[in-house]
Amino acid sequence: MANLTSDISNALTDRLSIIEALLPQLEKDVLDLQGTSNAKKTKTNIFDLVTEADLHSEKIITSAIQKHFPKDAIVAEEGTNCGAQDSESFTWVIDPIDGTVNYANSLHHWGISVGIIYQNTPVAGIVSAPSLNKRYRAIKGHGATKNGDPIQVSIKSLLSEGVIVTGFPYDRAIRAEHLSKALANFMKVAGGVRRFGAASIDFCSVADGTVIGYYEMQLKPWDMAAGLVIAEEAGAKITDFNGHPVDLFKSHGVVVANPSIHKIMLPQTAPMLDAIAVTEK
Repeated sequence: MANLTSDISNALTDRLSIIEALLPQLEKDVLDLQGTSNAKKTKTNIFDLVTEADLHSEKIITSAIQKHFPKDAIVAEEGTNCGAQDSESFTWVIDPIDGTVNYANSLHHWGISVGIIYQNTPVAGIVSAPSLNKRYRAIKGHGATKNGDPIQVSIKSLLSEGVIVTGFPYDRAIRAEHLSKALANFMKVAGGVRRFGAASIDFCSVADGTVIGYYEMQLKPWDMAAGLVIAEEAGAKITDFNGHPVDLFKSHGVVVANPSIHKIMLPQTAPMLDAIAVTEK
């Protein structure tokens, strides 16, 4: 899409400011809940969890949006879906707790992801990782920051020089053979391979240069909306496994890296296309 007008950029700044204002208390709330029993239940299968913190976080964020920007549309992981979604309005795409399995097991790698799309394109986002003391922010055309400081992707050009991050879908058991082939490809050539379990933070870890690349299949719009614009604004190239631009609502996977690493990564992800093609019997 073309560069954002100043009016659109200002409108996005206003929206992110509302989220930034509520985050300190929300971060405290979800950190406190993590230290309790934090009742949880499953959704699609035993690996797909929802906790009290997911529901609380989504309620706080969506209530603020509805109060301040009642004409905006909302799509959120735990069921909030309201407003007219069209190309000329803002749509908020929210993951109230990204990395719920980590969160529910008292691990630190989880976050709150709030993205905004306009004309079917991610244009702004915030990812907060309270346990890691990190907060990422970006508006299209204005760069990306971590804790207020500008960030850029790594300048490394060889897979052997850094760490590749990946993730696995909830129905990974039926796709394990092909997922393992892609993993093996990177184990042979990368400096390291990790699976942290929170897509939004994986995008941001590429954005700030901590890791050199990230790939994963079957992500949902709320997994990607904020992290994608943050990574792009930090200089990442982002495509699907065929090398095509990513569509939040249609693409089946992502490859995220600086342009030189992306070119090397993409062929190594070929088994992911076979993993996507697997269907349950």
